[in-house]
Amino acid sequence: MRPSPILRTLLLLPLALACGRAEAQDITGLYLTWDGDPTTTMVVNWVDLYPDSSDVLVWRREGAAEWREALAVQTTVTPTSLQRRRVELAGLEPDARYEFAIGKVPDQKTAPLAFRTLPKDLSARALRFVNGGDTMATREMFEAMCRRSTALDPDFVVFGGDLAYEDGVKGTRVVDWLEAWTRTSVAKDRRVVPLICAIGNHEVRGHFKGKAPSDAPYYYGLFAGADGVSQGVLDCGSYLSLVLLDSNHTTPVEGAQAQWLERVLDARSEVQFLFPVYHYPAWGTTKAPKDGTPLDAPLAKAIREHWVPLFERHGISAAFEHDHHNFKRTHRILAGKRDDERGLLYLGDGAFGVTPRTVPAEGSAWWLAKAEARNHLWCADLRADGTASLRAIDAKGEVFDAVELAAPRTQPVGP
Repeated sequence: MRPSPILRTLLLLPLALACGRAEAQDITGLYLTWDGDPTTTMVVNWVDLYPDSSDVLVWRREGAAEWREALAVQTTVTPTSLQRRRVELAGLEPDARYEFAIGKVPDQKTAPLAFRTLPKDLSARALRFVNGGDTMATREMFEAMCRRSTALDPDFVVFGGDLAYEDGVKGTRVVDWLEAWTRTSVAKDRRVVPLICAIGNHEVRGHFKGKAPSDAPYYYGLFAGADGVSQGVLDCGSYLSLVLLDSNHTTPVEGAQAQWLERVLDARSEVQFLFPVYHYPAWGTTKAPKDGTPLDAPLAKAIREHWVPLFERHGISAAFEHDHHNFKRTHRILAGKRDDERGLLYLGDGAFGVTPRTVPAEGSAWWLAKAEARNHLWCADLRADGTASLRAIDAKGEVFDAVELAAPRTQPVGP
């Protein structure tokens, strides 16, 4: 008989039953994500402590009579004994619901979990996603905000780094984070909300040191794409591209990553909605050097030098920034100045589940249209006509800021 793991608590009974296996209570984390086309694929991941647990996923289109089986690829999330099992399902129908369970087909008394692929386009319905960053100072704060997010019924959530604050070392915090996400990411209709994660400094030993992937073992073991790099693009049909960037945590801002970013943006000139997502902000609210402002921080300068001109040249919908533990919405900015007509919008500043910091006094930071020391998430609703509504929602559920994006998205400027 297996010993009770010291590093984690049992999951809620409904999840254990849905997993359909005697060892289901041993699952530490369950999360869904994508490596390929999110309209026709889904990646199902589950994590536990035991090398001999089930590696079988059963799944079917909702309403179908027959279940299908898929075998997971198993890896160890070093330096712990956590076992990740990963199944990528392909050839799915767009905007369709599927049911799944781990281990075996659930009995008639057990309702399986479900997921939904993204639509091929936005003609039938709008798409909603949630953004946040800096997610877990305490498990209680993280779970509360996750429940707030799941209640919005988003198509997916994208986190901009600083997930478990494990610093590449503290495995117990990773376990807490996985358990908390698993408990809170299932909507009322049994649908598991998928998750996309960028990398932050607290995923890395040594923080802002431009270190190697080996110094962010949990991020690369759990959330990096199938190609094993920290930057990537999620393309949803021709209507949405999310560009995930590494703000000098395991990959330098300049050089190869900036060159890659230019190619990515150039190739997506016709996409309706284009959102870069990264951790450290170019236009922050705190972390000012002595006798300076947040704009004087070396990393902020590097991002404004190597990435921001590319955003401006190719045109983006808005950029999601994090790390500074506040709420912020910038004025529209172009070439280092406020430009209300042609400028770009930067939203942040990473206060999903952490204690907020102090923001600059009103009027003292020309780049900030609004800033508060307030926990929040951003909820984005994208429509077929190319317009979008973005709402800032706090821990109590109050919508305290909003912005409308017009169609078409910000047009390219400059050479």
